[in-house]
Parts: sequence; structure tokens; C-alpha cells
Amino acid sequence: MYHTEAAVEIDKPMTDVFALVSHIPSHLNWQEGLVEASWTSDQTGGVGSTYRFVTQFAGMRWDLPGTVTVWEPPTGWQWQASSGPFPVQGGFRLEAAGSRTRITMFSDAEPSGWMNAMRPLLKWMGERSYKKSLSRLKALLEAQ
Repeated sequence: MYHTEAAVEIDKPMTDVFALVSHIPSHLNWQEGLVEASWTSDQTGGVGSTYRFVTQFAGMRWDLPGTVTVWEPPTGWQWQASSGPFPVQGGFRLEAAGSRTRITMFSDAEPSGWMNAMRPLLKWMGERSYKKSLSRLKALLEAQ
């Protein structure tokens, strides 16, 4: 298993940051490589809610449906993909930093087969993608 994460400080309160990162359709506005994002359950937030992400990553298109496993407003939420190329789970951790919010985007993945040999590359690409995504999130929120 490998761990990927990136963090940034945003000049907004935690409630504002949580409101945006917990609204799955808004991920299209800031998350790198995402081409589709929607809730697939009637419940839109909270443990047990389901969602669907479709992403372009590492030259491939991946359908990544999943389930919310932890929901703790405004300090974060976590998810687990229910299918995809390999098991992956992750989430968002928010911490107060004075009047700002430090947000960390993270995931843990367990590639197997031929993808196992690509772990270092996948980790590097994931961290780069998370940094770009968080930079876009910061710009989006601070422009409001």
C-alpha cells in the first residue's frame, strides 16, 4: 500500500472549505483530471452516501464509484472506492490555522499485478495531481 497526500492553507473558515469539498458535483470545478462527479444515492453527504467519479489519470479513464465512510463536518470526510483498477480509499482533513483552513487531501492505494511495479510513478503523479487540485480549490474559494 502507498500513501499519497498534499496540503494547502486557504484564507477561508473551515465551514466554507468543508461545504465545497463535501459537495461532490463541485469537484468538477477544481479536482485535477475529473470528468464526471455526482452523488448516486438520495443521501448527499454522510456515512453511507454513494458517489461516482470518472477520472482521466495515468493516460487511462477510470470509473470510480464509492461510498462515504467517515463524515465529520467541518473537520473532514473520507471515502472508499467500490471498484476501479485497484483498492483505494482517501479523504479530506481540515484544521483551523488561525482564520485560515489547512486542508489535506490524501489517499491510500494497493495496486497489484503489473500496476504494482508502477507504485513510485503512481505516487508521484497522485501527489502532483493533489497539489494542482488544492491550488485550484484555494483559488476558487479565495475568489469568493
